[in-house]
Amino acid sequence: MLTLENDKRVKGELETIWEILTDVKCFADAGPDIIRVEVLSGEGLGMIRRIHHRISGSWEEECIEWEPHSHFTMQVSGDNYLLPVTYLRRTTSMVQKQKNVVIKVEYEYTPKYGPLGFFLNKHQIIPILNLFSTQLIDNLAKIIQQQNLDISISAATILKCKSTEIHTITPEALISKACKILTENRIGSLIVLDSEGKIAGILSERDIVNGISTTGQPILNKPTKDFMTCNVIVSHPDDSLATLMAVMSSKRIRHLPVVDDDKHLLGVISIGDIVNARMTELEQESAAMHQYIEGRKWREVAMQIGRAAASEEFG
Repeated sequence: MLTLENDKRVKGELETIWEILTDVKCFADAGPDIIRVEVLSGEGLGMIRRIHHRISGSWEEECIEWEPHSHFTMQVSGDNYLLPVTYLRRTTSMVQKQKNVVIKVEYEYTPKYGPLGFFLNKHQIIPILNLFSTQLIDNLAKIIQQQNLDISISAATILKCKSTEIHTITPEALISKACKILTENRIGSLIVLDSEGKIAGILSERDIVNGISTTGQPILNKPTKDFMTCNVIVSHPDDSLATLMAVMSSKRIRHLPVVDDDKHLLGVISIGDIVNARMTELEQESAAMHQYIEGRKWREVAMQIGRAAASEEFG
């Protein structure tokens, strides 16, 4: 039995990537020259589906292995497959590697025609399988990348990527205590919560500096409620990154509390969080543009020298 494999690193949530890898429509869209894929029976392990190919007609394949969020294997059945093989199965897998996910397509197969099969393997099976799997995995990566871009960065996604700890203080707490909390945690503001757990105000370093300019040293023994900003500008989980940036810019603030529909505090987004989120967004846009350009280059070269040669040219 012979093997051939290709892999590619992508970014994204494991669950989202798994849904794309196992989606019949995504496979039809990503597979070169595949017209459509129809599920004949079952789902997951034991699923049987028919692949309709633009050049080679159609063939059936059955899922013989299914490990959620890890891998699945499809085995070709029947004699209508486009290559001269007596046995072939394709395993699509994914594994987390640090900040990336490696997706891999691996073929295990046996050529037909005995000794002649080794000649066919070198000059027909390997080039076609390599071309198909390379384009398949590249196209799947593009779908995954586009999915990442379609899921716009929001206040909820930003909070998901940072610590769940929220630093708060009561209206009656002294400014000296507030200064200690700010210093120990190296933060720039504190959310002031009332007895019901709702936002009563926000105390920033700017508020304290302004208080010192008018009150002097005695400010340390005065309550937070005397110096906090009462009209607090808040955001909501569904607010987009663009909305958050616009609010911070127009209101000249560096911290935005995020509240739910009942006005309960969910977290605080800082200007630093906004910068990090914007850098991530730009990185995704850059990667998508790079993949688009590479795809255009491949198509142009393929039209000039053929698909197999283009596949070798682009490695």
